[in-house]
Amino acid sequence: MTPADPATLPAWTLTYGADLSIRVWGEDCLVHHALSNDTHRLAAWLVPALERLAAQPPASLDELAALMDADHETAADVLQQLQQLSLVQPC
Repeated sequence: MTPADPATLPAWTLTYGADLSIRVWGEDCLVHHALSNDTHRLAAWLVPALERLAAQPPASLDELAALMDADHETAADVLQQLQQLSLVQPC
């Protein structure tokens, strides 16, 4: 697999109307998406990245991977999963 050129990687932001409420318990967290009224159980190591997107979007894959303490491939996979949950989107 050829690594992606960082210049071509999208930045990420929360989805429109994603007013997230986050509660952490140990290694898990609950994330409530106010607009959809959906609640998701996620790993607590995602909290710094979600809080960063909530406070100051958009963010690069590099920055989010560092906040997740993950490599680019893992961070990209996680962001795609969060996108399927309508929590984040590329911009």
